[in-house]
Amino acid sequence: SGHEQSRGPQGCHHGQVLDPRLVAEARREELGYFVEKQVWFKRPRADAYKRQGKPPVTVKWVDVNKGDDINPRYPSRLVARQMKCMDSSGESFFAPTPPLESLRMVLSMATSSIGAWKVDQDPTSERRTQISLIDISRAYFNAKVDDDAPTFVQLPPEDADHGVLCAKLLRHMYGTRAAADGWQEEYSTMLVRHGFRQGKSCPNFFHHPTRHLVVSVHGDDFTSSGPSDAMDWFEESVAQRYAISIDPRMGPGPSDAKEGRVLNRVVRWCSTGIEYKADPHQVERLVAECGLEGANPLSTPWR
Repeated sequence: SGHEQSRGPQGCHHGQVLDPRLVAEARREELGYFVEKQVWFKRPRADAYKRQGKPPVTVKWVDVNKGDDINPRYPSRLVARQMKCMDSSGESFFAPTPPLESLRMVLSMATSSIGAWKVDQDPTSERRTQISLIDISRAYFNAKVDDDAPTFVQLPPEDADHGVLCAKLLRHMYGTRAAADGWQEEYSTMLVRHGFRQGKSCPNFFHHPTRHLVVSVHGDDFTSSGPSDAMDWFEESVAQRYAISIDPRMGPGPSDAKEGRVLNRVVRWCSTGIEYKADPHQVERLVAECGLEGANPLSTPWR
């Protein structure tokens, strides 16, 4: 048919047929970000051998349709294939991932008054408590690479210099070993400079003592709760540094959203409190993977 199937980061097939025209368009857009964010600059391939003693790291495209056939949404991501088993530098990298309790704490603080921490449930108040959901676009591109340990990658086939030149990374790229660690250092520094205090038991959780904001960071997702006016300041501060997308804030106001998705979990703001529901698609996936479509349900679990 001339179409290709989508592949996940490990090359696994999802069985979805992609439109090659839309894939090509998405790839051009992604490469445009590489130029806009100055992720790399081109160098002779010999530089890679001279600086790191081996050829440039290979790259691959990850193409998916996050929409459907009627309303397609094609994001393409160019990722490096820098694997630990092929890295002889001996360096070790660590990027923390917040526990689920970090997200639950943000939601709990939106409904709990504890000591100096007060929630405002007045729907007409300019300081009413709200929940903000921020997504950082291409987060890793915001973190600079340490020039003492340069990384060279191949150029993709769509680049005119593919096979002739390679690229030295100026900013972290998805698929490189230090990318997650570099991004964690970048956003942590930004938040601390804006007056936040980093959690002692969870470095992905932050608290602003004077603006009364709490923030949980999971990858490129910032989930926060606090007063509406403080949230205005926070979202503006983040937008000044990164390219972001913001979902409508949840809160008690008549114009506030009453439902949102956080890490594929459904969160609802109700008159009696906040409801939290696991990703509903997980059950559908489990049923499909077990071949149980159309099976009769049981009133008690099977043992």
